[in-house]
Formats: sequence, C-alpha cells, structure tokens
Amino acid sequence: MTSWQCPYCNHFTIVSHKNRTMQTIRLNEKSKQGPAGLEVTSTACANPECIELTVDLAFGQVEVIPRTHSAPLLRLLPMPRVLRRRLLPEAKVISLPDEVPDEIKITYSEAVLIADLSGRASAAMARRCLQGIVRDFFQVPQEKRGNLGAELSLVKEQISPDLWSDIVALRSVGDIGAHMDKNVNEIIDVSPDEAKILIQLIETLFTEWYIARAKRRQRSESLATMLSSKRDAQKLAKASARVGDEPES
Repeated sequence: MTSWQCPYCNHFTIVSHKNRTMQTIRLNEKSKQGPAGLEVTSTACANPECIELTVDLAFGQVEVIPRTHSAPLLRLLPMPRVLRRRLLPEAKVISLPDEVPDEIKITYSEAVLIADLSGRASAAMARRCLQGIVRDFFQVPQEKRGNLGAELSLVKEQISPDLWSDIVALRSVGDIGAHMDKNVNEIIDVSPDEAKILIQLIETLFTEWYIARAKRRQRSESLATMLSSKRDAQKLAKASARVGDEPES
C-alpha cells in the first residue's frame, strides 16, 4: 500500500490492489524500439465522496519474465521510459475572474495542458504567463516593458518577500525552457512534476492578486449598497417621524 493524492479531490488516500490495477501491453517488436510496451495504471479514489477514476499511461522497454505454469509476466523497465501521460483526468484548469485578460488565460491553459508532455515547454509558458500577469496587474507602463527581470524590479516593493522568492525561481526555471543554452548539446530538462510546481505558483498569483482583488471590490460594493440602503431607511424613518409630530388640523 502507498499514499497517493487524487487529482480530482486533492485528498491523500491509500492505494492498494483493491483500488489500483496495472496492466502491461506488449507491442510489436519488429520496429527499432525492440521489446517495447505500454503500461496502463488505473486508480479509483478511495475517498467515498469522490471515487473518480485516474488513468496513467507509460511507454518504454518491456522485460519478459518467464513463468512455469502460466503466461510470461510483462514488466515495464523503470529506465528509459520514453513517454508518460495522464489520460484521465484531463488537465485541470482553475476558473479565473473576467478581469484576467484572455491572452493570460490562454497562456495559463497551454502551460497546464502541455505539462505532462513537455515540462520545458510548460515552464516557458508559465514564465510568459508570469510576465503577462505582472504587466497587467501592476499596470507596467508600455515604455518600461521588455525584459521580465526589469519589469519585476519595478514592482518588487509591492510583492511580499516570500512570494517574491518564488517568483524569481519561476522566472529562472522558465528561462531554461524559453531560451536555448549557449552549449546546444547540453540539455537541461524540466520534469512534468517540476512544471506543475510552477503552474501552482501561477495559480497562487491568480488567487492572491486577481481573485482577492475581485473579492475586495465585491465586498466594497456590497458595503456601499448596504450603507445606501441604511441611509435611505434612516431618511424614511425621520420623514415619518416628522409627519407624526405635525399637529392635527
């Protein structure tokens, strides 16, 4: 048994043979891939309020383990695994306020959707999304736009120190995905899990900046409406009191 976090409900649950199955499918060996196969892992969430199905796919070299009284056992070798992909659920994109520009929404969605396929590409899109957020949320003047590092320095004092260090890390990892190193033969990879950490930070910025601002505006509007209503009621009460004080003719 092992602990596992459900991508639907985010609960940590225990998985065992009761709620997880693994099947390896042997592929045609005539190609240059040789003895390759697909490993399909299906997991049912143990949270009774969820019980959604997660399906993961892995492609790589297959080891055939002979058995005396039954068919050979197929096992996918841990290395190298050419491909890993989650089939279910599809990438989870959080709902964003209307005030987030469409271009930022699209860039964020692309970063999420491509994370499992290419961590480097997802990191590059997360970096681009960060730059769009900084420009829009802090209204960076057009003449000051260009280099993300320079733009960040303009707004540093408006960002909490703990969030600032995370943003700097996102920018640095995103640079690896966005720019080719001088030595083109040296590949610095960004794993899908690492890309998802960057996406989580982007989602934190949406929550702490845009969504929090939208909630503050909504609260202010509600308070203003409440105050206006109370003042109107107060005026009506005073007018009624004056009418009651008038002497009868």
